[in-house]
Amino acid sequence: MFKRVVSFFQYSITKVALTRGLIQGILAGALLLTAVNGHAELVDRILAIVNEDIILLSDVDQAMAPLREKLKQAGYSDAQQRLYLTDQQRPMLQKMIDEKLTEQQAKRLNLSVSEEDVDKAIERFRAINKMSNDDLVRMLKMEGLTKETFRSQIKEQLLQTKIVNREVKSKIVITNVEIQQYYDAHQQQYTGVTKYHLRHILMKPATQAAEERERVRQEMQRLHERLEAGESFASLAKVYSQAATAEGGGDLGAFESRMLAAPIRDALAGLKAGQFTSVIDTEQGYQIFFVEELLQTGGKSLEEATPEIQEKLFAEEVEQKFKTWLQELRERAHIEIVE
Repeated sequence: MFKRVVSFFQYSITKVALTRGLIQGILAGALLLTAVNGHAELVDRILAIVNEDIILLSDVDQAMAPLREKLKQAGYSDAQQRLYLTDQQRPMLQKMIDEKLTEQQAKRLNLSVSEEDVDKAIERFRAINKMSNDDLVRMLKMEGLTKETFRSQIKEQLLQTKIVNREVKSKIVITNVEIQQYYDAHQQQYTGVTKYHLRHILMKPATQAAEERERVRQEMQRLHERLEAGESFASLAKVYSQAATAEGGGDLGAFESRMLAAPIRDALAGLKAGQFTSVIDTEQGYQIFFVEELLQTGGKSLEEATPEIQEKLFAEEVEQKFKTWLQELRERAHIEIVE
């Protein structure tokens, strides 16, 4: 009756530099058992050891809770949810290992990010992109992000920046020459700003299996044919879209073209109000976008665009240096995944 527990002991815990008391704590706390009709039921277990820390199955389940809720709201069946979440568990565990390594090093360096730091970063993001709070909410909805997830991502980026600045001997400096080169290479982006008032229809494959993805793509293609035949985009979105915007006929609001992901921006290029894209394969799933209205606003001079470009180039440099630093940290760390 204890077969489900045996797997925990199939690795050598002596590899980890843990005190006897901590080992006892892990054995007592990580393998939580509940007696059910005289049998032991496993309710938690260790999935990974990262230096002196552990990651539990319950930790991964908690991290995947927002995704689980989105799948539920999108109308996935329990079986479809289980398949998709099982498929995403290993990538989530690897992400949590990286986060644990980052947290450990930040703690050693006495670095932290406050909620006030996050608030200021979000305000700076809005100011640079000239976004109202409503614009930000619409952008998050389009990207399938909650406010909490967005704040968590901002906090993670700020911590990465602090670590890179601390660990890398030479601070990251973005020169005026680099800003000018970026501005010259992206003239179309700064000579004028096109805003798209969009609607969309979203369908998500239950798994990443090729057969399931093809099934959903074909279903979306049939909707596309109905649109070409003259059916109302908003009406079809209300019935078939799996996005949170479905109730409003798929209305996403207005977005500057530069705020859109490249595949969506490319698909929209040249479309006029009342026209729609082909079926697009995006990170959120298969989508069709409808141009409700086109709005054109003025462009930006180099001086006006400098803060935005500086922020973008800085973020790219931080991300690259952080990836290098994290890989070196992984190589020095003791990481053990418990199957």
